[in-house]
Amino acid sequence: MNNLQNLLPLKFYEALERANINSTRQMVTLSIYDLKKSTNLCNEDILFIKKIVSDNCCPKSVTCDLLQADLRVTTGCDALDNILNGGYRRGTITEIYGESGCGKTQLAMQSALNNWQNGSVYICTEDLFPVKRFEQLKKGLLGYKVGIDCGKNIFVEHITEALDLLSCIRVRLPKLLVQHKPALVIIDSVAAPFRSETTNYIQRAEELREMAVTLIKIAQEYNFAVLCINQVSASFDENVELLPSLGLAWSNMISTRIWIKKTKASVDVKSFTWINEVTSKNEVYIREIHIMFSPDVIKCMIKFVITEIGMVAI
Repeated sequence: MNNLQNLLPLKFYEALERANINSTRQMVTLSIYDLKKSTNLCNEDILFIKKIVSDNCCPKSVTCDLLQADLRVTTGCDALDNILNGGYRRGTITEIYGESGCGKTQLAMQSALNNWQNGSVYICTEDLFPVKRFEQLKKGLLGYKVGIDCGKNIFVEHITEALDLLSCIRVRLPKLLVQHKPALVIIDSVAAPFRSETTNYIQRAEELREMAVTLIKIAQEYNFAVLCINQVSASFDENVELLPSLGLAWSNMISTRIWIKKTKASVDVKSFTWINEVTSKNEVYIREIHIMFSPDVIKCMIKFVITEIGMVAI
């Protein structure tokens, strides 16, 4: 009733109080006829009260033109940003999967580096954070200058156990988000802590769901994107080469799935005249990035190579 008292003029509040109507829910759900019978108010007054209460209770409406602003986080690759309509979507989970050595970690580090000004969180669950490769990739940043500390806003954590990962996401990550506002949180990889020798798949599914729900909740609250690297499993379907790990329990929680595929084709990096910093071998293998599903992106593919300065589309 206190809420109604703060919302309504005194005479309307007193009429509702006499009729024992003491919540905004009653005001919204009761019909005009029922309210008129209980309060002896006229139709115009009841419609006026309903409008005040409804405007106060309903969520704020946001039009599509307003949603365009600041909804994406750059991937660090212009070609990938273009097909993703600007990059990884904030408030959702994007998954990148592929076989070992296809370039998943390369893309994850490049994404973290290109968001260093806003900040990134990088959670390693398999190997130590590749500092040497990180220093190489810094040279490919637009406007890079020697002496600029591009790693000062990139927070790295090493975790190997599933329970520790859940604890980090539930406790330590929210504490960090109170003091810093990163644009991107990366888990590399999400599969490693959950692919142990345990056979309790029901418990694993529950832990995966809890982790995903918590990530989505805090991502929407603090307005950042979540990028999860996933491993692959063999497929028994002749038409499917590889499947992402963790099954449907995980697949149902992600919004966008990206597959990085190796190919046997190669290309001479020196043929790209804009890549002047590359000093290593000329021939590199071509990789493919496939958008498997996304709520607002069609299925498509781009080709790229990995160089000393990072991922370069061809």
